[in-house]
Amino acid sequence: MTATTLINSPLELTTILIRHHGIHRGLWALTVNFHVEGTHFCASHGDGTSLPGALLAVQGIGIREVEVPDALTVDAAAVNPAPGSKASAIVAM
Repeated sequence: MTATTLINSPLELTTILIRHHGIHRGLWALTVNFHVEGTHFCASHGDGTSLPGALLAVQGIGIREVEVPDALTVDAAAVNPAPGSKASAIVAM
């Protein structure tokens, strides 16, 4: 069986999370929390050389409400209108 990979853009992920959490108002942006740890690595060529490096892990992905829109901001009212709102009626058509 072939593995399937589905990739979403930051705007698509923000929209998915807005809908998942039932948010109907506000401007939202994707946020990613990272954990970074400094360490050292042994060189792959096996001579015992140690090199400084960093490990990077994603601790969480979420959304945060923002005041000023930018290119990566999603308006919740536009992508997930409240039931019974004018925008909701337009989307249903």
